[in-house]
Amino acid sequence: MSSSFEKSLISLSKPLLKFLVKRAHGDIEAAQDALQDTFIAASRSYHTFRHKSSLFTWVCKIGLRRLADIYRRKFNRHSTLVVPLSEKIDELIDPSLSPEEKLSLEELTIQVRECLNHLPPAYRHLLELKYYQNLSHREISVTVGISERGVEGRLYRAKLLFRKLFTQHF
Repeated sequence: MSSSFEKSLISLSKPLLKFLVKRAHGDIEAAQDALQDTFIAASRSYHTFRHKSSLFTWVCKIGLRRLADIYRRKFNRHSTLVVPLSEKIDELIDPSLSPEEKLSLEELTIQVRECLNHLPPAYRHLLELKYYQNLSHREISVTVGISERGVEGRLYRAKLLFRKLFTQHF
């Protein structure tokens, strides 16, 4: 690996990090981890670079794969969504509810959590921001780094998928 390649990688670090943060929906820690993994992978596989695209495009593609690897490890199929949903519902439970009604509400909480766990991480994150943290579309767009219209569209698709999962499984 040449020192000019190393210098090129270093010069791409800032724009690549910005690209990865945007793709990670504002998750700076995941983007930084992906950046480090990207530089290691690019250094190891520089000999495969065919110059059919720019170096930045090639490195971005590696970065996207590394970011996907990070999320795959973080949110594998058997992971659980860590949302203190039950605490929030406990606050809403009317003390005058019968034991049967309380049990039904607890079962509903479990069903909702299971459906959320089957959503893609990006959709889960948007639904958490909207319905758990009560953020507006504008606040979500700033947090995630996409336009308000993008937030509206993604929330719409997230809700559709959630509804489909919920009706299929319960």
